Amino acid sequence: MMDQLEKTASIGIVLPKLFPFPQSKPEQMISSLLTILEDPFFTAVEVSYMADKEARELARKHMQYSCVEIIFNGGDAFRELQIDVSSLDQLIRKESIKKCHMLIDHCYEMGAKIMHIVTGKFEGEERKQQNIQAFIASAMELCKYAKEKAQTEKYELCISLEIGDRHVDRKYLLGPTHEAVNVARIIRSEYNNFGLLLDQSHLPIMGEDPHKSLWLAKDYLTHIHIGNSYIKDRQARYFGDKHIPFGVKDSEVGVAELTEFITTLREIDFFKSPKPTRKPVITFEVGCLEDESPKLVIANIKRTFFEAWANA
Repeated sequence: MMDQLEKTASIGIVLPKLFPFPQSKPEQMISSLLTILEDPFFTAVEVSYMADKEARELARKHMQYSCVEIIFNGGDAFRELQIDVSSLDQLIRKESIKKCHMLIDHCYEMGAKIMHIVTGKFEGEERKQQNIQAFIASAMELCKYAKEKAQTEKYELCISLEIGDRHVDRKYLLGPTHEAVNVARIIRSEYNNFGLLLDQSHLPIMGEDPHKSLWLAKDYLTHIHIGNSYIKDRQARYFGDKHIPFGVKDSEVGVAELTEFITTLREIDFFKSPKPTRKPVITFEVGCLEDESPKLVIANIKRTFFEAWANA
């Protein structure tokens, strides 16, 4: 089973979700990064914004030495740096693009193959089309900048839009998968270094059928996030897009759902179609529920994944 996995995909983890760290303590980030890099189960890692240049250089050194695929998690960086690339305020959008250029530079510094981004907030139906046009213009600028910064034809950073919920928790502009696919089609017609990131844990919050969403987005998928969410009770502190571990009572994703998800990934040829990375990447975006140790969460991820992968 593991032979088949190693031939098929790289398995990663979103570092800042499991190990949040303040920018003032980059040594915390390095130590948590090493926890992942020293575990041969993980062959990919998603890092996010690191303000400290020395920390970025050290992270790059460790990641290169570990031979992992590197992805840059823009969702966390966008929230931290207050980036809104779908804003109708030209100053905000211009400043956001400038910050994104800096992040793209960081991606090349560290050797990240994909930088995923998110839209700004959904501002209502009457502004939706304008916001979408603003996002398309921004995304094209980022793809163009990423191409200009590429040192070699073999390695060009891919910009990937992470799809999220519009009405429940994150309240992103994009949004429903079919709308994100239309946007991706427009951008991809001019820039081949653009794609989509689907997160399994977002789909229940978006009220979407994972099977249908994967089929809709199949031609644009750069990589996949796997995780769990909870929508049964709005009063629960982990309601919505909190990336809780698997097995939480009444949560949306367990072994059965993950098995179906992997089965659909096989059906849409996700594991066979070319990607920006050496092999297709599946990344776990899972954090701690309370104050349990991250190592326990890692064990939770592995047990759930191994069973689902074996059944799919």
